[in-house]
Amino acid sequence: MRADDFPDYLAARWVPLVRVVVLLGASPALAHRVVAVALGSARRDWRELRTVGDLDGDVLGAVLRTLADARKQGLDRTGPDEAPHEPHEPDVLREALAALGALPERERTRLVVAALLGRGTTDHPALLDGVRRAAATVRVGPAPAPEELPTRLGPRRSGRLVALGLAVVLALVAATYAVGAVRSPDEPEPGPDRPGERLGPLGVVDVENPVPVTWWVDGVLHLPSGRTDLAGVVDLVAVGGGVVVADEEQRVVHVDREGARTLLGTQAPGTGLAAQHDSALVAWVESDGTVVLHDVLAGDDVDRQRLDIFEEATGEVVAVDGSVVHLASAFGDVRWAAGDDSTTVAQPPVLLDRAAGTVLARQGPTRVRVEQPFFSVGHDLPGRGGSLSPDGEVVLTSVADERSAYGTVRLHESRTGDRLPTGLGAEDVVLASAFGGDGTVTHVVARLQDLPRTDDYVRSSFSGRLELRTCRLADGRCRTDATVPASGGVPLLAAP
Repeated sequence: MRADDFPDYLAARWVPLVRVVVLLGASPALAHRVVAVALGSARRDWRELRTVGDLDGDVLGAVLRTLADARKQGLDRTGPDEAPHEPHEPDVLREALAALGALPERERTRLVVAALLGRGTTDHPALLDGVRRAAATVRVGPAPAPEELPTRLGPRRSGRLVALGLAVVLALVAATYAVGAVRSPDEPEPGPDRPGERLGPLGVVDVENPVPVTWWVDGVLHLPSGRTDLAGVVDLVAVGGGVVVADEEQRVVHVDREGARTLLGTQAPGTGLAAQHDSALVAWVESDGTVVLHDVLAGDDVDRQRLDIFEEATGEVVAVDGSVVHLASAFGDVRWAAGDDSTTVAQPPVLLDRAAGTVLARQGPTRVRVEQPFFSVGHDLPGRGGSLSPDGEVVLTSVADERSAYGTVRLHESRTGDRLPTGLGAEDVVLASAFGGDGTVTHVVARLQDLPRTDDYVRSSFSGRLELRTCRLADGRCRTDATVPASGGVPLLAAP
């Protein structure tokens, strides 16, 4: 079916797409979130999408990419007391999931898509009817209203407090007031963390970072000149010789090279961090929607404002360029200059990155445009998204391919649009990338044959390895700087 009206398309495609994601191994809750985000992105690009040749194919691709992103973020991991699926799921569904889990990822995806959406072919036609019967038992909740569709996954917070329920929380609060808190006489009175407050220092081990970017994985933060234990990081940017992190408690914290920590504020989940290259400026969105530009070296905010034309529920910080913060949300692309009460908004939201005057923007679901206004040049390039090197001279994009949902990385010169060598092989799948400050780019690389199956993301015994590989932009020559177990999750990278 081809629908020009998005609400009709949403109503028609919601149930089968959620069932596709469940049959690919996601929990029902995650499946609902993945499809909502993918359709939210489709709504944002609806004008372009509905004019392309294969609307359903592009939406399906968005669903699969969003599911891959959810796995990269660890959103399909479950704790020891949680179940990835319904506790009393029908036998036919349990058996189908087991059979699908035994297939390689590509074959499993082709089978489920062929069975539920009637697209493509499968090498396992005997399983089609069983997959369809299993899908019919998956309970799907109602689709959100179009204007309520999210456009990003956002980090998942621990569900344990939610599982306790409001009644238990109120009971604990009441008990605290009834009997009082028990603490040592020498212990200071408890109080909320406040911006500017010093947190407990971290012990930094003085070892050389093998990778030319700051990075974090599995509870260990790797700074330029040392490493330290730091749990719960969901985002990070390198700034002023240290790093600013956002953690699972929604705190924004500066960690300097010696391990001293300062609380800078709070972060609305999933809205990102951005820093100005070669400066100490960092920007984020507070949990109440206030946009903050902070100078780490000065130890003070440059400015903070609640912008009426920015919606944190669908927004994110894109870049800091000079003293200007660039954001994107459902309202459009927002340009806010610190110290200025006014903002400028461009519709629709297309900004992907901005650095040293170079602008990277979305042209549609499969194209981006890079412009250097100073030189009056611009180029349309293939890509589903992308980022700029700190000097704005190189564009990194990712184009769809049939190997995996992660696509293939490409590099282009911003001024000419010419392709640059990546140094990556046909069996390399890039899960994350960050530009260095020395004419390099660092990738998190998995081998195509080692990509874990869906259930491997929730099984701690998975023994695959990920490479942190650094490549020179000039000639594509690469070296492997470090390898890490895939069971620890995909490393977070931050440009220096």
